[in-house]
Amino acid sequence: MKRGYVYRRPVKRSHYSNFRRQMFISFLFLAAFAAVGYFIYTGLHRQPTKPATSTVENTQITGSKQTFFNDYFQFQDTDKWVIKKDETNASKITYVKFRKNQQLAEMIVYMNQVPAVLNLAVPRVVPVKIVNNNSLDANSVSDPCVKTYAKGELHKVKEVTISNTTMLCDPDSPQYYMIFGEVNGDYRLNLRLSDGKPVQFIITYKDTGLNPLPDAPLNIANSFKTR
Repeated sequence: MKRGYVYRRPVKRSHYSNFRRQMFISFLFLAAFAAVGYFIYTGLHRQPTKPATSTVENTQITGSKQTFFNDYFQFQDTDKWVIKKDETNASKITYVKFRKNQQLAEMIVYMNQVPAVLNLAVPRVVPVKIVNNNSLDANSVSDPCVKTYAKGELHKVKEVTISNTTMLCDPDSPQYYMIFGEVNGDYRLNLRLSDGKPVQFIITYKDTGLNPLPDAPLNIANSFKTR
């Protein structure tokens, strides 16, 4: 004889519980299938991220030096330089130099743009001569420009002439930080690209390593050439 309902005893609903469990499992399966389909679809239709500038970065290795070049210029050095994308745009290219994942230096090249004084005032200059309107020639890095200040003179940023070139001097900077300056001119370097189009470069170099030497900025200056 079948047992009837007993007062205050829970009713067994095994069939309903099984049905509910199957529905839940089916829902999870469908959700997982839909998620996989979504990721496949978005992966196939994702648009490539646009770079901050159209600058193309390339590297060639010749002997102990590497040649780094982009759409506008090229230079050589013995260590690895890469473009810092988040600080690069159509009028400025920022390069950083690495050795075994340690950053050693930073170089900023402004093109047809004169930055704020804060980015121009440095303690040293690399005097350069412009050759054939498309390359540079350099022999040395100047002494700190504070040497041009008179004894007792207030140490404020000002325009000075040192090593036969004019620069904005930051007399109290302890960094090995410099700007390229044309001999008998200033930091505005007027060159031409390979198609004859004029372009004005302003180049700053900052050594962030523990043992700053003039080799790297001179390597860059003497191999710098427009494209």
